[in-house]
Amino acid sequence: MSTNALQVLAEEMAAVFYPIRHLNSAEQLTTFFRDLGYELPGNQLFGELPVLIQLTNELVTAVTELASASGDDAILQALAKVLEALAKLVAEIASSIDAIKASVAAVPNFIANSDIDEFPVRLVDYLLSFYLWRSRRKVYGVMLFIGVLDEVDMPADAAKFQPAFKLRKVWWDRLPKFLSEPQNLPEIVYQWESNFRSELFLTRLYILFNSFNLPGGLYKQSASVKAALGNTTDGLQELRMPIFTKNIYPSTRSEFDLNATPVEQSGPEKPGFALIPYIYGEAGFDFDIDDKIEILFDASASVDAGIGLIFRPDSGIRFLDNLFSTPSDSINVGLSLEVKQKEGTGEIILVGNPDATRLAIEGPRGKVFVIKTSEIDAGIELGLDALRLVVKGGDGDGFLSTILGDDGITAEAGFGFGLSKQGGMYFTGSGGLEIQLPAHIELGTLEIQGLLIALKLREGNFVLEGGANFKLELGPLVGVVENTGISATLSFPENGGNLGPANLAFGFKPPNGVGLSIDAGVVKGGGYLFFDFDKEEYAGALELEVVGFLTLKAIGLITTKMPDGNKGFSLLIIITAEFGTPIQLGFGFTLSGVGGLVGLNRTMLLQPLAEGVRSGAINSIMFPTDVVANAPRIISDLRSFFPPEEGIFLIGPMAKLGWGTPNLITLSLGIIIEIPGNIAIVGVLKVALPDEDAALLVLQVNFIGAIEFDKSRAWFFASLFESRVLFITIEGEMGILIGWGEDANFVVSVGGFHPAFNPPPLPFPSPRRIALDILNTPYARIRVEGYFAVTSNTVQFGAAVELFFGISAFNIDGHLAFDALFQFSPFYFIITISASLSVKVFGVGLFSVRMRGKLEGPTPWHVEGTGSISLLFFDIDVDFSHTWGDEVETILPPIPVMPLLKGEFEKQENWRSLIPDSNRLLVSLRTIDSSADLVLHPVGALKISQRAVPLDLTLDKVGAQKPGDANYFTLSVTSGGLQQKSEAEESFAIAQFKEMDNSQKLSSPPFEPMQGGMELSVSGNTLDTSLGVKRVVRYESIIIDNNYKRFVRKFLNFIPALFGLFLNGGAVTKSELSFAAKKQKGLMNEKIEIKPNSYAVAFNDNNVAMSGAVNFSSYAKAQEYMNAQIKNDRTLHGNVHVIPSAELQEAA
Repeated sequence: MSTNALQVLAEEMAAVFYPIRHLNSAEQLTTFFRDLGYELPGNQLFGELPVLIQLTNELVTAVTELASASGDDAILQALAKVLEALAKLVAEIASSIDAIKASVAAVPNFIANSDIDEFPVRLVDYLLSFYLWRSRRKVYGVMLFIGVLDEVDMPADAAKFQPAFKLRKVWWDRLPKFLSEPQNLPEIVYQWESNFRSELFLTRLYILFNSFNLPGGLYKQSASVKAALGNTTDGLQELRMPIFTKNIYPSTRSEFDLNATPVEQSGPEKPGFALIPYIYGEAGFDFDIDDKIEILFDASASVDAGIGLIFRPDSGIRFLDNLFSTPSDSINVGLSLEVKQKEGTGEIILVGNPDATRLAIEGPRGKVFVIKTSEIDAGIELGLDALRLVVKGGDGDGFLSTILGDDGITAEAGFGFGLSKQGGMYFTGSGGLEIQLPAHIELGTLEIQGLLIALKLREGNFVLEGGANFKLELGPLVGVVENTGISATLSFPENGGNLGPANLAFGFKPPNGVGLSIDAGVVKGGGYLFFDFDKEEYAGALELEVVGFLTLKAIGLITTKMPDGNKGFSLLIIITAEFGTPIQLGFGFTLSGVGGLVGLNRTMLLQPLAEGVRSGAINSIMFPTDVVANAPRIISDLRSFFPPEEGIFLIGPMAKLGWGTPNLITLSLGIIIEIPGNIAIVGVLKVALPDEDAALLVLQVNFIGAIEFDKSRAWFFASLFESRVLFITIEGEMGILIGWGEDANFVVSVGGFHPAFNPPPLPFPSPRRIALDILNTPYARIRVEGYFAVTSNTVQFGAAVELFFGISAFNIDGHLAFDALFQFSPFYFIITISASLSVKVFGVGLFSVRMRGKLEGPTPWHVEGTGSISLLFFDIDVDFSHTWGDEVETILPPIPVMPLLKGEFEKQENWRSLIPDSNRLLVSLRTIDSSADLVLHPVGALKISQRAVPLDLTLDKVGAQKPGDANYFTLSVTSGGLQQKSEAEESFAIAQFKEMDNSQKLSSPPFEPMQGGMELSVSGNTLDTSLGVKRVVRYESIIIDNNYKRFVRKFLNFIPALFGLFLNGGAVTKSELSFAAKKQKGLMNEKIEIKPNSYAVAFNDNNVAMSGAVNFSSYAKAQEYMNAQIKNDRTLHGNVHVIPSAELQEAA
């Protein structure tokens, strides 16, 4: 470690023990004990603490000697002295209470009545708090505000020998809570939920601002603020903070002030606080705190009339507008205040020097934001890009330089924390700090490959682990043990521990992994076992090869802790066998390998699997290669693909097929079945022609297909990787989605979509363009891209060519691209075209030609656009537009719709009998022949529906043809003793029935729910009973021997707990139909219901709904209603529109 860093460490340690090292007189010792809360009567003095002072000085001296030591022996000796001095000092602090008690033994009742037993804890807390206040004021302000540090004014108490003093306390037990339960800290520190201590909150907020040299002060709450907030108490204090001021010229004066003020309880609303920004001049700005830290403020609302943000525990956040005139809830506003490090200013060194050992941070940031549109969202974000520890060995070539290397080692961890009303709590970054030391120390057959030091948070305690990686070679056997050593746990028990308020315990750290390999000529292979004791997860990989005959591979993953933290068991195993000589199947096909996947209490996540097709992680499943070396990556992929879930099972047979000898085409295929659940097909296809060793054509495709029964959809996704024709590389992706049921959808995409198209939610990544890199060198590049897509509304096609030739001093680049949309009746297309060519010399444009336009056709043809030519500093732009060709009728002949609709209603499969929702059929129904008549339930319903033509919708077309007989159809009941119960909705592709422009086709949903039929039930009451007859039956009971009643005891009153136990195990409770059984299947008592999208017709000026024009199930229905209203009242034209129901505003 460098001399400068150790010197800084010595200086910091001297600052920590400054109060003890300067106890040079009896008066100073008396003052010191008074600061800790102890005072003897009269002029009596405490005994001196010579040993404690001496050991403190010895520790500082030992660190100073270590800083100046040179040579390996001197460094090791000095380091040993530091550790020895530190151990002695810790022991003396813990035992110093005995010396103090001995010095005051003659004082009556002092030991019995005083809090002298708290001396070690008070001493440590006082030293740390005093050090931060004196030397690290910014850290002190932050720690005091968040409640880690505390200062309490304690009154004098003669009975306890206690003077009036300020108790400095460190709440060690709160440190782990910042990661485990941060949501409870506001209540612990400021009693936020119960009885908010606003005065304490504002005082500490003032200290926090003052510690960062920000101006501000506590003042009496102004009368205007008091009236605006509805406070009644006089003399309340508020914190006024002039954050930013520019006042060079009165005309350009800009100022930003922030007022934090208490809000008293109002009826059932609990007390809280308010933030009131005052802004003069600019609405958003930034300014510097110092050369590395800046503050940014942004407001999306006018605050001249005053706005207030009121925070209460139960009521959440309120916005008040016109605060100083007529306060009211604000409609739309957004405020954010951010403190962050400037970009490109490097790291901020906390301890050490730039080119030596140091502890530094980079990218600290904090942000408070409040946003209100339709709902309020407010929160706080804290983050740090990097907490960096750099350890260097210095300039010498001694032991540390050998271990650490010339560049030393760097440990780095970043983290982020956010809490918002809408988003809840979220974390980013790493959860611990690890340092890896490269070491290659050979001790005969044993080699120490590396050392690892890690600091983690575990069960609310800080755990420091030190481990090593060992390698042992014994002939053909090689063994590896990963990260085994010792661990130290620092906890903070309520009654203290062996380090005052803390307790330090040491233990053995078991290994994280054990590996073994063998190379015996004919037999080769190895295995690896991985242990994660924190997650209770165990994994292993095995590969064994019998040369020229068989290769066996196995991967296993066992978890004994379920995701919810409860004890459980889940297992995942993949086993494959690949044959040295493929088995011939006939017709040139061969079987090269077989395998399978089995999962117990494991589910299948299709989204990560689809991402794995793109990233290549799918190969971790399909006959993986070199499983021992790649075990960590493979195990990580399997965790994300198949996480634990109770009650789900996986079965996945696999096969590796080929064609040709040697194989020209290979296919690794697996079918993964989730029970109960979905089905997925995954695979890897490879084509190499004319042979793999000298291939001119190489095509490799990862793919996945899935049938999701719970979501009523099937899809397929494939991705090209490492493919080429000669030297031309090929890449790209394709996807197919077919959805049925309520969320019907249809998408086919090869290479992506039109740039203006907003695709529906896809279960796979949006496909990348099909691309060919014809040339790809630093001096010449030619790349061709293309795509083709079909949806229920559109047909899309496009391509682009990019080229570059030259070097940085002189180059030529250009591009040509087009994107097309098609319709078929009448046949029409529109193609947007762009092209450019430019010549640059030393980065400056010398000459360029650009063109952008569109081509429509074919009857007639029309082209328009803009072209431009640039030469040095001169530009010439030309607009063009031209139409040519004859207008030819390309409309298909009309189609009669009534026969089509009649044919659909005549199909028996479109007539279904429905059982009532509340009915429980505790019997099995006989299967009825599909050709027989329908059998209806007495109180059930008859559903008649079709999917050919939507009802109650004006039809502009049917497919690509105009309606020939009628364009509006309804369905009604006229006879038969039946009545309509409800509409039967089906999913229809509206673009097949309504005329839409290109923008509507690209933005509208592919399918929408529309009426396709109806549900019928019997007319009148479905349930009825006959008249009841009341009869009075009189009888008399006579019990001759009733003496037994005196001794009867109800079992419930006799042993209530035992009765309840038997009740829980009774037949009624265990029944699948019981309430208790149903309750166990629910995650929570409250039910969360996601309602489908709905639409409304509203006025343009205020988004208030028209009367009766709300909650249409589809955009098309709302549009149909709006057109009908406009037809009846022409004044509505241009004044109403269709919007989602969530965007409606209430009428004033």
